Amino acid sequence: MNSDNLYFGVPSVHGQVSIGAEPGIPSHNARGQEDKTGGGNPMTKLRKFTFPILIGIFLLVLAACGGDDESGTASSSSSSTSGSSSELVSEGHDIKFQYACINRTLDPCKLLAAPGGMVERISERTNGQVTIEISSFPELGLAGPDTLRLVEDGTLGMVEIYSGYIGGDLPIVDVANLWGVIGEIDTNWKTIEAVQGPIHKIIEERSNGVVLAESYYGNNYYYTNKKITTPADLEGLKIRSHSTVLGDLIDGMGGDAQFVAFSEVYTALERGILDGAVTCGPCGAGLRWFEVSDYLNGPIISIGVTYITVNKDRWDAIPADLQAIMKEEAMAHQKENRRVMEDVWDPAGITNNVDGGMEFVPFSQELKDALKQASIDSVIPNWVDRNGGADSEAAKMFNEHVGPIVGVKINADGSASAN
Repeated sequence: MNSDNLYFGVPSVHGQVSIGAEPGIPSHNARGQEDKTGGGNPMTKLRKFTFPILIGIFLLVLAACGGDDESGTASSSSSSTSGSSSELVSEGHDIKFQYACINRTLDPCKLLAAPGGMVERISERTNGQVTIEISSFPELGLAGPDTLRLVEDGTLGMVEIYSGYIGGDLPIVDVANLWGVIGEIDTNWKTIEAVQGPIHKIIEERSNGVVLAESYYGNNYYYTNKKITTPADLEGLKIRSHSTVLGDLIDGMGGDAQFVAFSEVYTALERGILDGAVTCGPCGAGLRWFEVSDYLNGPIISIGVTYITVNKDRWDAIPADLQAIMKEEAMAHQKENRRVMEDVWDPAGITNNVDGGMEFVPFSQELKDALKQASIDSVIPNWVDRNGGADSEAAKMFNEHVGPIVGVKINADGSASAN
């Protein structure tokens, strides 16, 4: 990955005031001639000394006011670009976290660990009092669905929680990303933003955690050895899924969804255990799935959202100024992650796989229409059922916040229909 595309925190810039006045200008008499006598009227002498003193006082006041204005502007600018606004007060703390990413090969994890990324910025801004070591699910032997419980009991101090992995236990978190129903990436951002606050609160309550910020993954594709040009081409294919709602979409399109750990998909494709697999373009390229599949079919508009979550007991033990710095840098990561995901990673998800030997097969309009219908017929009703029906908090949240954006409503019987 080109480091030029990575997030680099912008350090605070302290403005310096430049005053245009020149001190030490000699006094002159009424004729405009320089007074070199050293004598004369006492009032004249007094004025000779008083004027420079007044000028000096004026300049000191001006410098103080100007310095405050300039510093405030710089601080505001710095805060708006990098979030670097909180002052460090604490000293002598040694707070260590091990952050469990889904996989080190994934772009958001690389972004966190890159020079100028969140991990480095937090260490720099806290003078080394807070350090974060990057690890991953495979290295720690973690299963994604266990992350809520492991944060809750303190086994994990800091972890990447993916809605798709915890959707079986906490299905409401999938409300913004019900696969197949979203047709444009701008629409997907709107659904994510519409429920951001409530979903963070739900995850925090269920995990005994604190959500610092989000990471984002790009649109998903079918990696297959068979070209997918019509819905019929998906019939009977064993396809890897990474979430419950995605599994419903695969099944709803006639496929046979299989839940396989991300790190095990390459071998399953290579051995023919799977006929295909779904993941984001850069995700599959990072593990070289282009070596074991021929066609990149898609995309399915589906921004993957993960939550940078800290165990609450650990968080509450951190001084407030260090908490503020961690939160600011996590939010700066979220902002930059969103930018590079859309501008850099998503396009690279196609080019990197094509460069690896795959053929990109854009979805036909027939397939796009079939995806949305499968979502209305299968994905949404199944999700409503897992949440407890049409009167559940999840269904009401969808109808209030998401449905108006995507043009779909949940009916009183739990079915879904286009508006």
